[in-house]
Amino acid sequence: MKVLFICQLNSVRSPMAEGLLRKRLGERVDVQSCGLSPIEPNDFMLTVMREVGVDMSEHTPIGLAELQDDVFDRIIAFTASAQASAQTAFEDTDMEIELWAVPDPGEGSLDVRALLNNYRAIRTNIDARIGREFRTTA
Repeated sequence: MKVLFICQLNSVRSPMAEGLLRKRLGERVDVQSCGLSPIEPNDFMLTVMREVGVDMSEHTPIGLAELQDDVFDRIIAFTASAQASAQTAFEDTDMEIELWAVPDPGEGSLDVRALLNNYRAIRTNIDARIGREFRTTA
C-alpha cells in the first residue's frame, strides 16, 4: 500500500502521520508526506514524536510538486487548501484526496507547556484516526 499525507508545510501534521503509520505498519506500507510550502521539521513535532518512540529527526520536507507524478492508494490532506492543491496536482488521475481536518497545533498560547500539549493532542488525534482507518493497533 502506498500512502501520501499532505499538509501546509510538511513540518508537523503530515510528518507526524508518516511516522505514526510507519510505526504501526512498518514495511507493509510505503508512506510519504509533503507540504504546499515545505519548511524544516518543527522542534515541538520532533519532541512529541520522540515521546512515542518515533524519531523524525531525519525527515526531509518535500513539496507536493515533487510527488505529483507518483501513484498512491490513499492520499490524505490535513487542511482544505492542501486537499484542493492535491486535487489539482492529481486531476488527471482517479485518485481521491481525503480530508482529515486537523488544526495547526501552533495556534493559540505561546506558553511552551500549552504548545507541547497542543502537539501531543494532534499526535494522539492523528494516531487514533490512523488506527481506525488502517485497522491497526498501537
